[in-house]
Amino acid sequence: MNTKHLTLLTSLLTFLYSLTILMSGKSYSYIAILLCIISLLILPITLKNRLPSEFYKIGFSFICYALVTALSLLILGGKLSNLDMPSRTFFILPVFILLLNFPPKKEWVFIGILTGSFISGLIALYHYQVLGIRAFDDFGYMVIQSGDIAMSLGIFSLTIAIQHLKDKKIAWTIIALTCAFFGVLASMLSGARGGWIIAPFVIIWLLIINRELISVKVGVTLAIILISSSLISHNIVDKRIKKALQDITQFTEQNNSNSSLGARIEMWKSGIYNFIENPIFGTGYKDRQKYNQTLVDKKLVAPIVLKFGRLHNSYIEELSIKGVIGLTTLMLFFCLPLYFFIFKRDVKNSVFAQLGVAHITLVMGYCMTQNYINHHSGMLHYLMYTIIFYAMFLHTNQTSVPEKKGVVR
Repeated sequence: MNTKHLTLLTSLLTFLYSLTILMSGKSYSYIAILLCIISLLILPITLKNRLPSEFYKIGFSFICYALVTALSLLILGGKLSNLDMPSRTFFILPVFILLLNFPPKKEWVFIGILTGSFISGLIALYHYQVLGIRAFDDFGYMVIQSGDIAMSLGIFSLTIAIQHLKDKKIAWTIIALTCAFFGVLASMLSGARGGWIIAPFVIIWLLIINRELISVKVGVTLAIILISSSLISHNIVDKRIKKALQDITQFTEQNNSNSSLGARIEMWKSGIYNFIENPIFGTGYKDRQKYNQTLVDKKLVAPIVLKFGRLHNSYIEELSIKGVIGLTTLMLFFCLPLYFFIFKRDVKNSVFAQLGVAHITLVMGYCMTQNYINHHSGMLHYLMYTIIFYAMFLHTNQTSVPEKKGVVR
């Protein structure tokens, strides 16, 4: 295969990844696995080329996350299956190398995201309007994970719309805004409340950083999109908000933890207690439930915590199981790529820097109310878009790769 063929291949596969990510309950993994296999097969070719220093630094942050988990299992015990999600960081590195050497065409990346966002909205509307269920609440989907992915696709589409507006491509701006509407709508119809918390802040950041483009006409258009999605999803959003308020009332006034929010608070309490007991290394996977049983016996937390294997908060989870070391590694896992997106070039002038910052910030937000990256869909979503956006960011940022020596374009 020559350079042209490999660029076409990466363009096609990155396009298909976004296109199919929510097409079915398991489709988020199909193209990612195919990319992993192909990148491993042609690794002898891609390793011949010089890689930018950022690859080694970002790769280090990925591998550290897996190694700390492996060390925790080795020292404190636990099931080998606990290493499943962290191990994906090793498999993604050959894909990262492939994309750095043969970055996909920008248009293919954009159209894949827009199409994926649009399709997610159509599926959500079908589930809600035709089948009468929460979007992504059946057919093998994980409703919270899928709702969060849909929100990301919607905000990616909004970022692309802003770029098209900057390029004065009005028709494409309208198409991208329509796709953004469908992605955000899909998330709202899913009732996945965690995604609703962080998304407004990311949208506000995007509007502020691109404020010179935001005219009255653009502002009215965005308002129409948000109002329209709110009206269509009003019933389910209203129910989910009322349920959250009801859970808060039951927990604070009646000490009732038998609810989604109440259970989360009790789980977070148990995680903090576990961390206080073992602040440096954590309790480990093997002994966590034993510690939780002790907390229940002492009536420090409600018995409901024993029903869950995860704490529904990745940060408290890491503190509980791996202590300060685990949390530090998790923050490195997120913040090192984020640092490069922000400081390698003026974010304002790079659409892929904005996509990267939005992506990582959103995932960090999802991890506050869900063990997002401890599910296959969440881990692949984080890793795939991080390396896609960063490969494209470096490719369009000519100054970040000195003289492009040895890097095939």
